[in-house]
Amino acid sequence: MRQVDFPRGLLDTDPYASFALGPDAKRVVSFVRVPISTEFLLPIESDGARILSVVGTEVFTAYVPSENGPVFMRLNEKTFGTDVTTRTWETVRKCAIAKIVLVGTQRHVMLLSLPDQQVIQRLR
Repeated sequence: MRQVDFPRGLLDTDPYASFALGPDAKRVVSFVRVPISTEFLLPIESDGARILSVVGTEVFTAYVPSENGPVFMRLNEKTFGTDVTTRTWETVRKCAIAKIVLVGTQRHVMLLSLPDQQVIQRLR
């Protein structure tokens, strides 16, 4: 479980800034339950996926989509096991700007995509 402000703080660190990633590279972050104590020689690469850095309980990976499927998931599982949760960097960005609001008795997610725009979606 992470704090509500966690995604925004994660975005503020910009963990991908120091890596040369191509325009087709997708960024993903994997969350592990306990900090990784083993030291790795990074980056670790396989089939177009690269584990770039590990900070505490977060693993930052980039990959280029291919017909080989989710190679970044296989690389992460091989390296860290299966007890991880992985999200795209875009999903982390959306979580950072989302706010849960109550409208009457219904919960909604408010995505603040532009300063003057609000999009509200009903939670199921």
